[in-house]
Amino acid sequence: MLKWFPMAELIFTDTDSLYYTIEAPDVEEKLYQHREFLDYSDYPADHKYYDPTNKLKLGKFKCETKGASIIEIVALRPKMYSVLMRKDTDPASEIVEKQRIKGISRATARELRHKQYLDQLSEPIENYQVNRRIGHKAHQLYTFEVYNSFFSLFISTQRIMPNFML
Repeated sequence: MLKWFPMAELIFTDTDSLYYTIEAPDVEEKLYQHREFLDYSDYPADHKYYDPTNKLKLGKFKCETKGASIIEIVALRPKMYSVLMRKDTDPASEIVEKQRIKGISRATARELRHKQYLDQLSEPIENYQVNRRIGHKAHQLYTFEVYNSFFSLFISTQRIMPNFML
């Protein structure tokens, strides 16, 4: 990426994603010139860069927004981010939110909004959720209540101990 766009900045990564900020004229056109490395098969069929040549080929980069503009990203920690973007490639199209948050129930995750990610970034607070689950142990069914820390800048799986970190 830096070979084509020397001023590109890596914003954050996820398991199989890289998010860059690139400020340059005709970014899409310059990327399309290197289409042998890119998969444009998810773009709308009537889009000028639509190309099914690299569909489902391993090692090809894919634009997760299908050509739509990203307006803002808030990445709080691994597996916890929110993206504010256009619904489609039309600059006048509706603005939509895409959030990812791992480790909490889907019902709770659906309630979160981009503004809450921004608020958490500016004023971090610890948030907790009770997860109720049915499980088994020695062939007996039980209900469990697990208190999870979620939606926080603090990584709860790490504890800092004197002289070492677990």
